[in-house]
Amino acid sequence: MRTTLKIKEMNNLLNQELSEANSVLDKFVYSCSHDLKGPLASIKGLIRLAEKSTRDDITDECLHLINESVVRMDNFLKSLESFVGNARGPIVNTTIYFNESIAKVLDHYLDYARANKIKFRVRVKQDQKFVSDQLRITLILEHLIQNAVVFQDLKKTEKFVDIDVKVTPKHATIEVCDNGEGISKENINDIFQMFYRSSESSKGSGLGLYIVQEAVSKLGGEVSVASSKGVGSNFIVKIPNNL
Repeated sequence: MRTTLKIKEMNNLLNQELSEANSVLDKFVYSCSHDLKGPLASIKGLIRLAEKSTRDDITDECLHLINESVVRMDNFLKSLESFVGNARGPIVNTTIYFNESIAKVLDHYLDYARANKIKFRVRVKQDQKFVSDQLRITLILEHLIQNAVVFQDLKKTEKFVDIDVKVTPKHATIEVCDNGEGISKENINDIFQMFYRSSESSKGSGLGLYIVQEAVSKLGGEVSVASSKGVGSNFIVKIPNNL
């Protein structure tokens, strides 16, 4: 009798887990479809408008908006690649050099930062060897920095993104601080959810912070955030040193 009950309990648990997995998959597919259809519809409409227009200024504006939609789609597809890489890829421990890892990530944003007068300040204290998974460390840095850049308040006179890393024999602490748009109190508990956006006009993919949390979790670390709307955000990640 006890064996029969245990089998039933296990089946119920498996069915519940399968139902939850299917629900997540349904949401994932729907959100992907929605996020790709939007920019595609914009591109199609802008191309039709440009074809009908005889004015160069309208054509130029259409091309500018088409480029923005293409960039948005490209960023979303990169987020999907990150999501799959983190979910499926094995943990591969190697020596991490944070100065090099951060420099590679920042290289993607230097032109945008110069154009919008965003200052990057990087401080790395690594006198100690640090061993972890390079793919996931890069994903964490990339999405935290991208988040800080994308949600800058461009109306502010001074704009900055501070990246601070400290390595000890036990762990590495990564801190990414910005004075951007910030997060309201009612939204801060939801920001790590898959495809979460504070509004339909949100500029992000809705996957970045979810990927950060998942990558940190796979490395056995923890992530926390302090933020105020209109003031900025401060993300702190702690990752064990697998020496």
